[in-house]
Amino acid sequence: MDIFLNKEEQGALWRFLIIYVTSALFLMSIIAILYYNNETNKLHEKRSMEIKTVVMSYEKELMQAEMDKVPYLFHPPKEFFTVALLKEDKQTLFSSFKTPLLDLNTTPYAVHRLATPINGVAYIVVDEEMSEREILKLKLIILFTMVISAIFVGVEGYFLSRLLLKPVHLRIEKLNHFIKDSSHELNTPVAALMMSVSNLKQSSFKDVRVINHISISTKLISQIYNSLSYIAFHDIDEVFEESFDLALLVQESVGFFNEIASTKDNIITAQLQTTFVYMDKSRIQKVIHNLLSNAIKYSYPKTAICVKLSEHLLTVKNEGVGICKENQKSIFKRFERRSNAVGGFGIGLDIVNSVCKMYDIKVWVESIPNKETNFFLQFPLTQKLTKK
Repeated sequence: MDIFLNKEEQGALWRFLIIYVTSALFLMSIIAILYYNNETNKLHEKRSMEIKTVVMSYEKELMQAEMDKVPYLFHPPKEFFTVALLKEDKQTLFSSFKTPLLDLNTTPYAVHRLATPINGVAYIVVDEEMSEREILKLKLIILFTMVISAIFVGVEGYFLSRLLLKPVHLRIEKLNHFIKDSSHELNTPVAALMMSVSNLKQSSFKDVRVINHISISTKLISQIYNSLSYIAFHDIDEVFEESFDLALLVQESVGFFNEIASTKDNIITAQLQTTFVYMDKSRIQKVIHNLLSNAIKYSYPKTAICVKLSEHLLTVKNEGVGICKENQKSIFKRFERRSNAVGGFGIGLDIVNSVCKMYDIKVWVESIPNKETNFFLQFPLTQKLTKK
């Protein structure tokens, strides 16, 4: 059964492949270099021996002609070799080179000086082409082998990594199904609780303290349910975009959380400027709810949580434990939590980041540890935005 990987799994797969293929190519490169050096050394030794043989054969022919008192008749060397016979003053007597020899001190050819000139020949210059061709052939073979090996290692690593990721992926799928089933099952009791609290507030029941506790607990359960519901169903939920005043939505959320904030003697203050946006109201509300919920959760008791909206910039400030610099990017990842001492699932800021990406809302955080934290949401200035 094939598996469809999410972005994080695909990222892990590509990182594994890069490391795996790079490591394999590094080891193969070392082997290829050692093999290349060994083979080229053998070729150079072979070249040197063959050149010596050619020099000796011409030297022998020159000596034979001198002993026989006959003129030396130059003949072209065997295939792949080029030979020139030079006088003492380095002038060419015989040559099969296609171009003149200019400077023997800088020439790449093998130059052999005879102990004594023979038949007017003092130098034998030899060149050969075979070793260069064999070296080029060797390079091409090594390059071809490296390419084929890289492809093979890459394909092997790809299937191996998918095989290793499969059980992890299946467990994540089961967890996602569990979250969806749990969210679906929670829908009815959460709705019933909210309705019961509303009826209780309108009834003759006089114990305000009990009603407040029930109301706060119900709101907390509702917030958890909304977060789990978004994680489970946001990919299939319909999007209803409309133009609305963001300030009114923020004010509504502030009113919802003020009762929860009071449990820590916190106060939520709001300075809101009329700001119209064109988005899915329920998703934006989830963003505001999660920011306020986090602000309450990580605030010191008896401090103010300040919400400000102006010039399409929403700011949520709280005084509390803060976030160190190195953790300010990772907090937007799913299941990341700032502290284990405070409850939560680590999905609130992931929802914030997800919705902000959908509507090109720039989100960032500035924090001073153990003092304060500011979350900023810069909404686009355009009135009508399309869902990405």
